[in-house]
Amino acid sequence: MSKLSVIKFLRNCVEYADASIARKEKRGDSEDVIAQWHTYREFTQHALEEVENGDLDRWFKPEFKKPEIELKIDDLDHPTRSNWLSAIVSPRPLTLISTRDEQKENIAPITSLSVVSNTPPLLIMSLSQTRDGTKRDTYHNLINSGECELQFLAPTIEAAKDADLAGTPTKESEWNLIDAEGPIHPLAAAVIKCRVVDDRALPEGAVARLITLRAESILVSSDIPPEDGLDILCQHGMDKLTPSPKDWSHLATYHRS
Repeated sequence: MSKLSVIKFLRNCVEYADASIARKEKRGDSEDVIAQWHTYREFTQHALEEVENGDLDRWFKPEFKKPEIELKIDDLDHPTRSNWLSAIVSPRPLTLISTRDEQKENIAPITSLSVVSNTPPLLIMSLSQTRDGTKRDTYHNLINSGECELQFLAPTIEAAKDADLAGTPTKESEWNLIDAEGPIHPLAAAVIKCRVVDDRALPEGAVARLITLRAESILVSSDIPPEDGLDILCQHGMDKLTPSPKDWSHLATYHRS
C-alpha cells in the first residue's frame, strides 16, 4: 500500500471518529465509551501526523534487488517471456478501444499503446490475432472505417470488471456484456478520438499488426492538462488491473530544450 493510500485511510478514520463521538455525545452514551473513542481518535491523529511528516517513510521504501541473472529471451517459452516483459515494461494504461461496423459497436481492452509523436499527434499500438490466426474484429473495423476512440477509464473496481468482461470473445457487441451503451463508457476519464494513418506487419514474423493512429480530438473534464497526469486504470504485470501509481514524485527537467 502506498504512503498516500495510508494517509487517506487515516484521515478517513479521524473523520469517522469525530462523527462517531458527536453521535454518541448527542445520544448521551456513557462517558467510558466516549473516552475510548477519544483515545482512538488521538492515537489515529498521531499516526497520521507521523506518516505525513515523513517520520515513517522507511516503511514505504520499495524493495529493491540488484539484477544478477541474465536470461536469454530466445531460451524462454512464450508464457514465461510474456510474463517477464509485462512485469518489466509496466505499468501501462489500460485502454478500451471502441470501433464499429455496419451492424454493431465493439470495444476491446488493450495495453500495447504508446504516444510516439506530439506534432503530429501520433500513437501506435499492436493488435494480435486469435490463437487460430484470425484477425480480431477491432482490426477489421479499424481498417474498414478508419476511426476509433481510445477510452481511458477511471481507476475503480467497476471499470476494471468492465474492462475484463470486454475481453470476452463474443459474436455480439461487447457493450451487451457490460450492460452499457456505447460508444463512450460511462466511467471514461478521458477519450482520444483517432483515425488510422498506417497499418503494417511487425518484423521477424510477429503475428500482430502495428497500427499508427492520428489523434483528432480529446474528450476531457477540463481545458487545462493535469500536471500530475490523470489517475486512470492501468495494467501492472501480466493481468493485474490497478490504479495508476501516485506516491512520491520528482520533476524531470533536463530533457527539456
